[in-house]
Amino acid sequence: MNRKIEIKETSYSWSDMANALSNYNIPHEVIRNLACIPLSIALKRPALDIFKFDDFLHSKYGNYENENKSMHDMFQKLFGSDCYKIAYFFGIEKR
Repeated sequence: MNRKIEIKETSYSWSDMANALSNYNIPHEVIRNLACIPLSIALKRPALDIFKFDDFLHSKYGNYENENKSMHDMFQKLFGSDCYKIAYFFGIEKR
């Protein structure tokens, strides 16, 4: 399945993020709980909580750090070539 995600600078909505993440089989209730209002205010755009997402990753994949994997590795595993686009939703920008 071809999953194309476009980010038009900072013009995306909460729904856009939910739709993008649900394309990767992340349940809507998980996505809903990832909202991070303080970070959203600071960034002036919708943003998700990376720490809550880490909790989700641990519940789904166990302690991946014990396998010498980082969160970046998990993003690449889950989101492939879209990992940096999805990371942007968490306030992380590729530099």
